[in-house]
Amino acid sequence: MENEKTLNKPLLLEPESFGKTLAVCVAGLALPGGGHFVLGKWGRGALILVVITLLFVFGFWMEGHLFFPEGKEWLTWFFSVLDMGLGLPYLICLMMDKGFAVTPEQAAKITFEYGNTFLCVAGALNLLSVMDAYDIAIGRKP
Repeated sequence: MENEKTLNKPLLLEPESFGKTLAVCVAGLALPGGGHFVLGKWGRGALILVVITLLFVFGFWMEGHLFFPEGKEWLTWFFSVLDMGLGLPYLICLMMDKGFAVTPEQAAKITFEYGNTFLCVAGALNLLSVMDAYDIAIGRKP
């Protein structure tokens, strides 16, 4: 009976300060794995950085494109939010105007939609990694 009480007891972890928690979230949004690096979770941060970077590179290699919100086209807004989750890589592509235009030849490629999906998933995974870093920073998880 005593064992059950010990197992169900919530694990109390020391939360980081508000400033460090904010830095964790900003770093995670700017660079995939950045929030984990700020927290000293080097292995997890490196894994996130490598995986999301590979998804980003493979997305472009498969002729995918990044989305930008267009007027009343609600689907472009949805996919844009996912792509914007990449953070700094998205902003760099936006400033360089690379990866947003779609040519008919590009759209006709077999891998075009796979590339789009890889890019959107990379952004979504980065948003999830920021949430993970936030949970660690506030002491919700180790």
